Amino acid sequence: MFFLAVLCAAGDPLDDAVSLWAKKISSHLAADEIAHITWNNAATPDADSATYLARARTLLARALQRRLKNPKPVEVTATFSQNLKDYLLIAAMHRENDKVVEITTVPRALAAVVATAAFRLERRLLWDQEAPILDVAVSAGQMLVLDTTGVSRYEQQDSKWRKVESIALDIPPIRDPRGRLTMTETSLLAEVPGMTCAGTWRPAVALECQQGGRFTAGRNTIEEAGRPAYFAYAEIGSDHIIAASDGRTYIYDLAGKQLSASDLWEDFAAVSSTCTGVKIVAADSARNTLAIFELANHNPVRVSDSTEVPGAVTALWPAGSAALVVVRNRSTNRYEAYRIGVVCDR
Repeated sequence: MFFLAVLCAAGDPLDDAVSLWAKKISSHLAADEIAHITWNNAATPDADSATYLARARTLLARALQRRLKNPKPVEVTATFSQNLKDYLLIAAMHRENDKVVEITTVPRALAAVVATAAFRLERRLLWDQEAPILDVAVSAGQMLVLDTTGVSRYEQQDSKWRKVESIALDIPPIRDPRGRLTMTETSLLAEVPGMTCAGTWRPAVALECQQGGRFTAGRNTIEEAGRPAYFAYAEIGSDHIIAASDGRTYIYDLAGKQLSASDLWEDFAAVSSTCTGVKIVAADSARNTLAIFELANHNPVRVSDSTEVPGAVTALWPAGSAALVVVRNRSTNRYEAYRIGVVCDR
């Protein structure tokens, strides 16, 4: 009961504290000025406080947003620290000949709860290439790759994937392309923003494309009546989970009432592991990490250690008992597709 009570309290105190902190900072800014935040971490963050700090940074950036035609930046140094009782958020700026300091505190007992790591991620590289990978599907020794040029089919020969055919698609260009492959025994559906292509994948790939589909034309989100534009959606029990276009994850009940909001991840996939119930594989693109979450009292709780990936996550899709994750490797600048499985350690 204490665990659930802490979960219920988590989130709102930080939102309120950062909101008040931002108002204090803004009170020292002129109408044509905007705060330019530089973070200085006085504490050595562990996994819990690092998650808390990441949320605080996101909330502060959002709260200090101003739409000005010719803004004048004011340098503000933000410091994250902690003592035995509280997390400390400290902002310092120079105004004329004075140094202005604004401080807010949040009790550490109200920080986002992280359960004992009972699960871990298992990562296996499927494919890498220079063109942006949108999705990958594997079945019966065959692999289909959807990228920004079209669909390619590969066959496994001598433990290696060899390309046997490619079908070019006239995919409308957008800044952050997304796409989805859906395979059955012989049929294939390829979806990209503003276009849907249906057909077969064996004995050969044959597709006919039409305008429209679930991805909004010119964007990389999905838009449906009664829901905000979103990147990912899942139902777990009576909870409806949406990774929205504002970078937050929202949980609603069956009637559409919002139950919680979180900044813990930017994209996710619900995975039904063979050793446990449905779990959530989620990406924190700001820190290039993946982790496993579950829901407790309509709030996300991390149940694995965070796993670093070699770059920004550009796609994350459910793939049966695993997740398909695409990463743009920051060292090679190539796109890498991984199969991410959930392994039980208890």
